[in-house]
Amino acid sequence: MQPFVESVVPIAEEIFFPSHGVRLHGELVYPEKDRVIGAAVIAGPHPLLGGNMHNNVVRGIGDALAQRQVVTLRFNYRGVGRSDGPRMDVIGHLAEFWKTSHVPEEMDLWQDVQGAIDFVRQAAGADLPLALIGYSFGCVLLPRAQLAVGSPALILLAPTIAKHDYDSYLALENPKLIIASEDDFASDAARLQGWFDKLRAPKRLIQKRFDNHFFRGHEAWLADVVFDFLRDQWR
Repeated sequence: MQPFVESVVPIAEEIFFPSHGVRLHGELVYPEKDRVIGAAVIAGPHPLLGGNMHNNVVRGIGDALAQRQVVTLRFNYRGVGRSDGPRMDVIGHLAEFWKTSHVPEEMDLWQDVQGAIDFVRQAAGADLPLALIGYSFGCVLLPRAQLAVGSPALILLAPTIAKHDYDSYLALENPKLIIASEDDFASDAARLQGWFDKLRAPKRLIQKRFDNHFFRGHEAWLADVVFDFLRDQWR
């Protein structure tokens, strides 16, 4: 895998941006040099399962893409960390979450992804090619958020196929890259393959062993594969 451009040292800038009546906390990461080839918004996992911008996959992908001259935005959902909004009721919701994999109003978090998209397009430029990257629960939020920005490349890392409804992807013609572990507790491998087969092209699925759902120890490989996919889309 050869980089599209020379690797550079990225800058991580702490930012706040509006999202449907609240202010969210994030980090805009961008190359030190002037030339930028694209932008990406990263939607992290569920707030009840470490869903913040310091997650190993979220931070690893964001920093590695910025080293390859892609502006990236990672952020905390409303109610998480320094983002505004009511605090997540961990004690009240955790037992129900482990039974159902859902909590009230969780799907409204797509609005935070939309707010991040709006901010990064203003900060990096509306003419740059855009990618939306979801990890775990973040994957299910992308279809609704992407409607306002045409057909950005969609990257799904460990999509929660066994826990959430992903039928909204079936009508999308966006380029799609899906990466999941064969032993992922949130996505049955056969069910994922069946869903993937119904998706519209262009699409690519990678399934192998990746430390279950968490990609620990695979962050650098993951970033290389994602960048190669984006490089091909943005040529």
